Amino acid sequence: MKKNPFLRELTLWDAVAIVVGCIIGAGVFRVPSPIAHHLETPAVILGVWLAGGLLSMAGALCYAELSSMFPKTGGDYVYLREAYGHAVSFLFGWTKLFVERTGTIAIIAYVFAEYVGYLADFSKGSVKFLALAAIALLTAANVAGVKYGKHIQNIFTSLKVLALVFIIGLGLFFLPERAQAGLPSFMSPPVTPGWALIQSAGMALIFVLWTYGGWTEAAYVAEEVLEPARNVPRAIIGGLAFVTAIYLAVNCIYYLYIPASAMKETKLVASVMVSNILGPWGGKLVALFVAASTFGALNGYILTGGRILYALSEDHALFHRLAAVHPKFHTPYLALIFNGSVAALLIMTKTFDQLMEYTTVAISLFFALTGLSVIVLRRKFPERERPYRVLGYPLVPLLFAASTLLFIVNAVVQEPRECLFGLALVGLGGILYLVSRKLDKKSHRSALEKMPSNV
Repeated sequence: MKKNPFLRELTLWDAVAIVVGCIIGAGVFRVPSPIAHHLETPAVILGVWLAGGLLSMAGALCYAELSSMFPKTGGDYVYLREAYGHAVSFLFGWTKLFVERTGTIAIIAYVFAEYVGYLADFSKGSVKFLALAAIALLTAANVAGVKYGKHIQNIFTSLKVLALVFIIGLGLFFLPERAQAGLPSFMSPPVTPGWALIQSAGMALIFVLWTYGGWTEAAYVAEEVLEPARNVPRAIIGGLAFVTAIYLAVNCIYYLYIPASAMKETKLVASVMVSNILGPWGGKLVALFVAASTFGALNGYILTGGRILYALSEDHALFHRLAAVHPKFHTPYLALIFNGSVAALLIMTKTFDQLMEYTTVAISLFFALTGLSVIVLRRKFPERERPYRVLGYPLVPLLFAASTLLFIVNAVVQEPRECLFGLALVGLGGILYLVSRKLDKKSHRSALEKMPSNV
């Protein structure tokens, strides 16, 4: 058995902080407005938020079983490799890391820099360099040891949760005063059942599911978690359940203070709501909340992204040099530095928005395959120990995969050009896989030639 090159320094709380910290970014402060462009009735919108949480939970239950079976660094990269082979896992790793993950890091860093720039009144040109500095700082901290990354994560996850609790508490505290002016009806405007409502809810669900993204992150650091077969599933399920409750509560508060008719024009919903209660300085306070929230999410994605690249690099000669683990810090330092460098390049060229838009569908396809891998692996390895088993098997994995595939179909119908471009990027990964296979065979032959022959 190969010795674990990492240190097990992450507790259950640390793993939960990674999940919660990566899910809660800037989305919950921003997406109510685009959602309101598709749906206007608050009760229906809250239903979509709940549906997004339940669909994500179906996926979380699948990942809980998979992570208990394979508590390895790399998460779904490992599950896809075990279920479908190296070709599929390579394509996932290529798409996830070199396109989607680095694009996510770049976007979050840029949003963080924009809010800090707003607070400190920085020039527009300074925002880009602040984003680069944030990536460099957090990459260096995570290279220096997982203990530094986890402390940053714990602090900023606590801050973002406190920020949302503050908004909820503020809304409840002033609710009697708000009630004097008349509370809005959550059933107004009235709903007309039909296919048009289903289509609108489906489009709104895209934004909701994007906001829930990040619940998989604890799986990527499994080899650094204490008792991973037990704690990683708990972190994924518990963290997602907690965020779902927070999201429902804060959206209820939003609609108590901002009329449904005005929500679609209210892009910075949290800022407007708090400003309405506390005055102009409330907007600055929310900007501080968002800056803290995005900084914590940025750290989480940098921390876990290095582990995905490490797992990919261990398997394939094309990236083998990036599998190095620092002898003193016990971190995949070259993978972390590489991811940070690519994200910095995306910021300098401002191509991160396009990459994220083009690859959302491709990544969703791999999520569906991961959900189905629960069924595949039960057939492939029926005797393998599973400390956690999916509740409602096989309906839950099938529901998760089917809902993800419906999301993909809807996206292809709405944005065919962008989806085809994203699939073309996956196809580029196929070419790289063929190159990697040749290198793997060459490395294998070289290793055999160096072995002493039997006399």
